Amino acid sequence: MATQWDPLKDMPDLKGKVAVVTGATSGIGFHTVKHLAAKGAKVYFTARNEAKAKRTQEEHLELNPQLSAEQLPWLLADFEEVETAARAAEFLRSKEEKVDILVNNAGGAPRTLEHTSAGWEKSMASSHIGHFVFTNGVLPLLKKAASSADADVRIVVVSSNAMHVVLPPDYALDFTKPELLRGTLPYTPIKYKLLRPLVFNVNMLHYAVSKLANAMFAKQLQRHLDSKHVSIAVVSLHPGGVASDRIHEVFKPWVWPLVSGNFVPQDTGSHASLFAATAKEIRVEEKGFMGNYMEPMGVVHAGHPLLHDEAQARGLWENTQAEANKYLEGKGHGGLLDW
Repeated sequence: MATQWDPLKDMPDLKGKVAVVTGATSGIGFHTVKHLAAKGAKVYFTARNEAKAKRTQEEHLELNPQLSAEQLPWLLADFEEVETAARAAEFLRSKEEKVDILVNNAGGAPRTLEHTSAGWEKSMASSHIGHFVFTNGVLPLLKKAASSADADVRIVVVSSNAMHVVLPPDYALDFTKPELLRGTLPYTPIKYKLLRPLVFNVNMLHYAVSKLANAMFAKQLQRHLDSKHVSIAVVSLHPGGVASDRIHEVFKPWVWPLVSGNFVPQDTGSHASLFAATAKEIRVEEKGFMGNYMEPMGVVHAGHPLLHDEAQARGLWENTQAEANKYLEGKGHGGLLDW
């Protein structure tokens, strides 16, 4: 456990490393890129359009004139539309021979139950399905990095404590059914039904389910990599309560003044991701971290009980793979790569 950890002092030198951060044009993703690049890594970041990407590059160069645009290349991807995630990974494979660090950070919470063009619930698409597809496409580069002597390759999945704060511990979700990806839930928990109109502006229930899916995917991916004897550490995490650019949109107007003191600045919110991506403790205490979910700072947490149900995790994996393959093939992209 590392209750005190400062990326400025504790992050190792990252020269020669290649990192990728999704959802990084603002918020904790932006600051994750900032710190990784400051330590010498070449950092790809995803953006939904060229204008956002160029503005983000300019902001980084203004903050740190020692950086160059070549050190901060960008990938076009909107994780709600997963074919863009597949194309971004394909483009990355054409540019790089290896990737050392992948931080799956993108995600969001719509105001209501909304669906993508593929029919998936939007939080599930942007937080989980898009990253399932993207990770699959980047994995050959991560494996290449892991094959080197003394390699230390990481996959970081940004989840949220919403999975165990919003969802009851006995909530009967069934990840073995593909309907869950489309937002079909067993019922609306009474606590959430009462709190939603009073506290939240956004659909926190489906957001929480998508964040549970994040952590379940990370755990199942670690199982898979271990079974193949691939030395890659996978960690999911809650970044803490972060005062993001859109935090005021999450809560009703009267709530924010009451809870704002519990939220940390965006830079601080990036520290958990940076710890998972670079801290030596992840490898030194690998049985405690690898495949598991942690909360700030470096504290392994049980999360939601379903996180530890391997049959449910397999069901989520199999359904996501089947749905993504069907959709991508329908778009003429071709299916997922072998894991």
